[in-house]
Amino acid sequence: MAKLHSYYVLCPLIDRNSFLGVSEDSDQDNCIVSLGRNVINKYRLSDQKQISGWTSKDHLTSPVIFDKDQESYVGVFNKNSIKIWKEDSDNLDKIKKYKFSVNILKILPRQGSSLIIFENGNCASLSYALENRKTFENQQLIKDTEKIVSVTSYSAKKSDYVCYIIQHKKNYEILCCPLRDELGDMDKSKINRVKVARDEAYVVGKLISTKVKPCVYFLWNDGKITAYELAERSWRTVGTVPWISTSNNVSIAWMGKDHLILFGSNQEQDGALLVAYNIVLGVGSCKYPMKMYSEDAQIYTFNNYIILEASNHVGMLPFALETNRNLSSLLGSHDVVQDNSTNISDWDTPVEPVFEVTNEIKEFIASGMTERSICAQIINPLLENQDFRPIYRNIKQFNDIPESVLLSVMNYVLKLLSKESLHLSDDEAFDNFCNCKDMAKKDELVHKGKFELLNYLLQIQFSDAVFIPYLRSAMSLDNALFLMRYISYLLLDSNKTFDSVYESKLFDWCTLLMDAFYQQYLLTKDETVSHVLDTMHKTIVNLVNQLMIVDDTLPLLHQVLTGKQKEDNQECLSYAIELMDI
Repeated sequence: MAKLHSYYVLCPLIDRNSFLGVSEDSDQDNCIVSLGRNVINKYRLSDQKQISGWTSKDHLTSPVIFDKDQESYVGVFNKNSIKIWKEDSDNLDKIKKYKFSVNILKILPRQGSSLIIFENGNCASLSYALENRKTFENQQLIKDTEKIVSVTSYSAKKSDYVCYIIQHKKNYEILCCPLRDELGDMDKSKINRVKVARDEAYVVGKLISTKVKPCVYFLWNDGKITAYELAERSWRTVGTVPWISTSNNVSIAWMGKDHLILFGSNQEQDGALLVAYNIVLGVGSCKYPMKMYSEDAQIYTFNNYIILEASNHVGMLPFALETNRNLSSLLGSHDVVQDNSTNISDWDTPVEPVFEVTNEIKEFIASGMTERSICAQIINPLLENQDFRPIYRNIKQFNDIPESVLLSVMNYVLKLLSKESLHLSDDEAFDNFCNCKDMAKKDELVHKGKFELLNYLLQIQFSDAVFIPYLRSAMSLDNALFLMRYISYLLLDSNKTFDSVYESKLFDWCTLLMDAFYQQYLLTKDETVSHVLDTMHKTIVNLVNQLMIVDDTLPLLHQVLTGKQKEDNQECLSYAIELMDI
């Protein structure tokens, strides 16, 4: 599930027609913006501040990139020349110019030497092309009537590849070819060209994605997204994009964690939309309205930021991707469209579930009930018994648990713990209670089993918006305070080890309990409430201080790893006092 935050203006746009693009810098928190034919600026994404920039009398013709191999910035000027400069360069007009006899389309950054893409379709590694620019092959790879609209490089099976999307009028082709080592040019005997076509449909958006799996995505005017797997050389239908109009061109970028971000005109009213689309589930995860639509706007994603070319500025939109969320929050975002592709049925497919479930659950599955409904039917009757073990055993079989059932089981477990005589303000007594001290062996095992069920409940996924009303109406303030105190204990005082996902869920629970009971916290002048909130505050401050210590230690570790000596930070005094024996 994707979440889009507030929109910011990164920088004004000098001229949209001359805007070249945005690329990643050496520091992932920065980006390089080629604003026009003569202006290059570096911006820090976290605070939208310009940290450096360059100007040139020669005209830039493609976005400036950072080459990791030479640790320098590389730009294409007048389509046939390349300049390479360092961070501290202040005058690009004095930088040496490498001139080619072939027009250059753009330069692609990659892990090794960057890749030069020529307008005729050929390519070469930056280091090889600079050394052999005077004798470089000028053989035409694409026709004069064809145009390269998108290109990128990627690695697969220990080999490097280059992939083009080529346009001829309204028709498109995918060209993919392996690269030869060091030279970076194509092994033309292995070129693969694939035509992109559908009956009575045309392309309105395209993207070559190589972040996770090399794949080319196409959005069609009927809203359907198809993908061409570069490794398998096969097509598949991803789904249908909701909310966004496909009568105009749509810009697409890869967000990460199975999500695409699309920018296009609003289907329902004027303006534009940013739509986050989950390619695995085939649903729209969220949308963000924009005031104005820009045809063929360039869109990028860097370090959890969306960078968008608008009509008169370059904007940025922070986002977060969460994979461990209930699917109920995505209901209503999926449009079912008939796919005319032929499916071959396997009549020998067994009717029994392929996973292990109890006989009771099998009966509900056979009747066609949803998992949430089955969970409510199974768990709620078990809450009438004092034995918590059947509840623990059955609830572990479900992934999608209704929020009402989760809260009922939570209240049930808190009641079984018999915490009425426990004073939350007594830290030592609370720790002994959680550690099951001063108990008989049999009682200790039962008590630990109850805490195991409670710990399992805290990691179950839920929808915040759905869960808060249940908490306010069905959970008591005493139970909420106990949970807050217990979470503080887990985060700081317990010896338990848990992963980052479980830790994140504990913080979600803290936020949820604060939101649901904030009025009671403000109006109740009870020492227990103050103590629990103060304990949680100290826990958070302690964790933040630990992060600050790590943040301060990282530069020192970097100096140790790189072999640099630590600078002497001894303060220089403006004067000195000496004591002399007379």
